[in-house]
Amino acid sequence: MKRHLVLTAVFWSLAVAQTSYVPEPNRGGDIPDNQAFVRYAHPAGYSLEVPEGWARTVQGSSVRFEAKLNRLSVVLRKALAAPTVAGVQDKEVRALQKEAGVKIQSVRAVKLPSGSAVRVSYEAQSQPNAVTGQKVWLENDLYLLYKNGQEALLTLSTPKGADNADAWRRIVESFRWERP
Repeated sequence: MKRHLVLTAVFWSLAVAQTSYVPEPNRGGDIPDNQAFVRYAHPAGYSLEVPEGWARTVQGSSVRFEAKLNRLSVVLRKALAAPTVAGVQDKEVRALQKEAGVKIQSVRAVKLPSGSAVRVSYEAQSQPNAVTGQKVWLENDLYLLYKNGQEALLTLSTPKGADNADAWRRIVESFRWERP
């Protein structure tokens, strides 16, 4: 009887091992491919698609969305003219480089559905975790967009190595100025 139970247990162990699904490891910060998005419209005159369920913080004309180690934010400010690569290198890049550990990857002009923009790609460390004190390296894209005296700074941050290119592209390309 014992032999029969042992053989049955071995058989079922092998059967389960052969049919078990082992999920692919998910890197910290990856936004799932099936993530739902919703359009967020700010009263200050812009809108964009954001991942559904992310925490939202509104402060004046600015907004921030966060989930785990991912963050996106829009800061609106007055500007006299559309941003240029040279102007962004002189102002925003210089300010970023004053922060410890920031590594600028590129600064370039880009075309988006909402118009021309300047994109700054850089790496930086996160703020320390409130519980553990640990910091994480983040990949960041800062887009500077302009319309009629308003400049929007759209920043996307994710843990280094996360595969969020499709989600970030969707968010950036969904940005719209809602006022003429």
